[in-house]
Amino acid sequence: MPGRLRKTMKGAVLVLGLVVVGLLAGCLEHGNDSRPIRAVINAEPRQGQAPLEVTFDGGASHDRDGKIEDWLWDFADGSGVVSGREVQHTFTRPGEYTVTLVTVGPSGVGRASTTVRTLNNPPMASFTFYPRDPFEGESVTFDGSESYDPDGEIVRWMWDFGDGGVGEGTYADHVFALPGTYTVRLTVEDDQGAQASTSRTVTVDDCSSGRCGRR
Repeated sequence: MPGRLRKTMKGAVLVLGLVVVGLLAGCLEHGNDSRPIRAVINAEPRQGQAPLEVTFDGGASHDRDGKIEDWLWDFADGSGVVSGREVQHTFTRPGEYTVTLVTVGPSGVGRASTTVRTLNNPPMASFTFYPRDPFEGESVTFDGSESYDPDGEIVRWMWDFGDGGVGEGTYADHVFALPGTYTVRLTVEDDQGAQASTSRTVTVDDCSSGRCGRR
């Protein structure tokens, strides 16, 4: 009996020791300050309109076994990896980017990430038309190609000719059946779904007795 008791106690001590080791390993794995090398990112600003220039500083990173030897940055926008403790980067397109810093030191490598949000700018709508002095029954060409999007591209042009007629496309032809003054409106939409509109007045002359001429 004493022998069995001693074996049982030894087994219990062994199991308890393994549990303690496991708990300590978990603490070492999850405790930030226990890692020999740690990457730290400071970024300013973290959100804004495109194009957004951000300053990234990895100077707070540290290695308990010596000095950080290199800082490697990946901006997640296809621009490639750059090196440096403090770097500037411009995000030209709207989106959410997970920026990663890898630090290299005597203890190995550390890793950290942060999120930068670049907001979409709305497009700008603009158009011209010809002839500038149309008469009733004459085809008028509307040109929206001067519209633009500062951080992307326009994907849709929508026309309201003010007489019940509508159209789509960069260019649109329209005939005003009756003389009068019409407010033509162009609405453009960019690749992020943002819209902008602009309007111009078109004065259509009477064409009586079949005699139509330019003003």
